[in-house]
This record gives sequence, C-alpha cells and structure tokens, in this order.
Amino acid sequence: MLPSNSEHHRENESSSVKPILWATISFGLLWAYILCVAFLDETIAGVKISAPHIMIGTLAGFVFLGVLFTWARNRRVLANTAIRDASLGASSVVVALILFDLGYSVFLNSFAPRVAPGDRYSDVNWWIGELYPGVYFPTEKNFRLHKPGCTITASHYGDMYHPTLLASPLLSSSVFSKKHVTISINDEGFRETTNLDGHKILALGDSFTFGWGIDQDRTWVELLERSIGKPIYNMGMQDSSPKQEFLLLEHVIDSQKLDFRGGVLLWMIFEGNDLIDSYDDLHPVQKSVSTSGWLFKDTILETLWGLPAMVRQESVFARFKDGRATFSELGGRNRTKDHYVIDGIPSPYPLYVSPQLGAKLFVSYQIKGAQRSEQYVESHPNRLALEKTFERMKSLAQRAGFRVVVIIAPSGARLHGAEFEDFPTLSERSYFNILLSRLAGQYGFEIVNLEESLRPYATKELLYFRDDDHWDERGHMAVADILSRFLR
Repeated sequence: MLPSNSEHHRENESSSVKPILWATISFGLLWAYILCVAFLDETIAGVKISAPHIMIGTLAGFVFLGVLFTWARNRRVLANTAIRDASLGASSVVVALILFDLGYSVFLNSFAPRVAPGDRYSDVNWWIGELYPGVYFPTEKNFRLHKPGCTITASHYGDMYHPTLLASPLLSSSVFSKKHVTISINDEGFRETTNLDGHKILALGDSFTFGWGIDQDRTWVELLERSIGKPIYNMGMQDSSPKQEFLLLEHVIDSQKLDFRGGVLLWMIFEGNDLIDSYDDLHPVQKSVSTSGWLFKDTILETLWGLPAMVRQESVFARFKDGRATFSELGGRNRTKDHYVIDGIPSPYPLYVSPQLGAKLFVSYQIKGAQRSEQYVESHPNRLALEKTFERMKSLAQRAGFRVVVIIAPSGARLHGAEFEDFPTLSERSYFNILLSRLAGQYGFEIVNLEESLRPYATKELLYFRDDDHWDERGHMAVADILSRFLR
C-alpha cells in the first residue's frame, strides 16, 4: 500500500526539522562557548558581563540560529545536505574544543605535585595562613575589616610550608624555619593597639603593610613610627587590591568622620598580584545574593548557572587571554633541572639556590608576573579599573585634605631573581611598576619605588622569607629605613 500524501508531508517535515534542530544546537553550543570564553567577566560599555548576561545571550543565539536556518531552508538558500555538513563541522569544533581543554588540564595535572590539602589536618605545626585573624564585609562594598578584639600568639612556618616537604633534608635544614608572631586586632578591626582618631599618618595596603608573618613590633609600620617619632596607623588588609584598599579608606574617613586634613597616606601597592586582584564594586557575597539564585538553590538550574564560569576557567584560550598559561608551558617543564622536585619530593613551589643568598622557594605566578610584557600590563582588563581607582583616590585626597605617597613594593622574584642560579628570564623592566609610577605622577602623588631603593640591599642579603613570598624582618627594617629617610 502506497503512503498517503499526508504521510509524505509528515516525512518531509521531519526530514527538514532534524537538520535545522541539529544545526541550531551545534552552532548554539559553539556560540555559548565563545560567549563564555571571550566575554564573561569582561566590562563592555561600562557593564560587567556576568553569568545571567551569558545565559540571555546564549538563549538569544539559539532563537536567532533556529530562525536563520529555518529561513535558509524554506527559501532554499541552503539544502538539507549543506545544513547537515555545517552542523557536523560545528559539532566537531565544539567536541574538539572540549577535548582540547580537558587534555590541557590533564597535561598540567600530570606535572602538578600530588599535595593533598587534608594533610594539614594530621600535622602538628602551624603555618601562617592558619593564624590570620578572621575578616568580614561591613557593608555591601568590596572591602573587608578584621573581626575586632583578638590577639594571636604562636610560632609558625611560612605560607609555602607543607608537611610532606619536611621530608626534604634541604628544605627542613635550610628553608623552613619557625617564626614567632603576635597579632593584635583592635576594636576597629585593624592591627593596632590604639584607636584611629587623631592619627595624621595612615599606612594603607595589603599583607605587606599588615606585616604577614612578622611580629607586631617588627613590621615596617611600627619601625617607621619609632624612627620618625610620629604615630602611624596600620590599615593593612591581606589579599586586598588597590580598589579594595581605596574603598576601605573611604569608608573609614566617611563613617568615622575622621579629620585627616594635613595628613599623609602611605599607600603601598604590591607588584606580585595587585593587578590581578578584585576590582569589583560589590563584594562576592553581596553579588551572589539574588532572588533567582535563592529560588533555584540546590537545583539543576544552579548547576547550569555556574557552567559559564566553569567553561571560562578551564578553557585553554581563556587561560592564554588572562595570562594564566604561556606557549612555553605546552612543552612541559624543563625536566633537565626540575626545580619543582626537591630531594625526590614534588613541590608546589620551585626551589632556587643562590651562592650568596642560599636556597629559597618562590611562587610560580609571581615569577610569571615578573615575565609579563608591557602589552600584557597595558591591555589587562583591570588596568582601566586601576586608573579609575587612582582618580578616585585623588578626589578623596582633595576632599579630605591629605597627601598621598605611593609606595611600590616589588615581588621577591623581581628583586632577587637575578641572584639565583638557573632562574627564569624576567622582563627587561617591571611594566606594572612603571604603570604605577606613571599613574602616581599623573594624579600628583609622591612616589617611593622600593624596587629601586631595595636593589642595593638585595644583592647582599635576602629580604624575603625563604618559605614565604613576604618580607622577613630584615626586609621590614630596610623598608622602614628607606621610608624614614623619605619622610624626613
């Protein structure tokens, strides 16, 4: 029995719909991948592209593609075979991208040391990160204060310590050493024993200002205070970007009605991570609170909501775009002299040895940061936000009547790298520090470039902990001495 006309019609419709559906899905997934990698977390026309924007763009893309392929099929612009071929190509590209990202992550993991965070729970020793006082967000803005009214006293290893590494004779004898530290947080949430009111010199910055791993009375802030005979208030807050530091200062001046007229702000900015830290206006907890997020919590939609960030994080192209990967890494580490294997033990941090300064662990991302080109710094997504922060600091200084001194703190890789054997080649100049100097001059701030001032010390003695990326006691003394001469 021959099929009826209606059956023929349904078969033709089905044969037309399937290629269109396949094309819409395959090209839509490719479009979603491009959106995640190229636009997520970028600022376009003053708007920061977030997961909801990506979701809306993806949905709009699917609708547009469906309409486009339907129109092309009905107008006979594209035959079914051409649509199938294009769909096959798009599907192959999506699969290839996913496999490429997966393969690259597996490749990196194959070189990564197998160090389990849980090992610390069976370890008797403290490391400095465990001792840090708790922090909180006092407002919806993206800055923090320490939880007030606590004092911590303990002996600890540096931030690069891990219990498995103690099995290395070299590390246990020449790199790891316990330091005694006392940390006192006052009722205002700062590492101080006095109140803020009446102070005319404020020290603003991140952990280098706070005094990471240093006893309270041996930080550069305390040493400088004794040297010049004037009180200095320590407003250092670990893991803060210049934007977060500005928001903190603005909050303190406005909320406490601080009379800072005629005062001096010592604003320390660190080369190692202050370009890549957060420059958001609202803190992460505040940004995550939304009606839709709450309604769909613990559902499959919550998982889908996090997919754009996951895709971007794992994408090889996004890694190169953000500077998290380089072409040299595609060949693996140099196995001839692997600085990540110490006495046969894999280490998360490379070890280098200097005839003059001895052995020291370094942080990989800070080495990479000291290798960055001028183009990388100038085109970084946070550069404009950094410039805007300087502009806002200038306005605040004019309104509150204080003077700003920008203090540029170099990374240990930048300052000491040349003294260590087989150390990676760094960029000819520190382009981030050059950017800071230019911005400081542009907005009329005074400048103390510690990269230059500490150089005479750096060739003779180590100014950073051997098992941490922060200044040791000698580093704080040298910084206090340089700043004392400047202020006098």
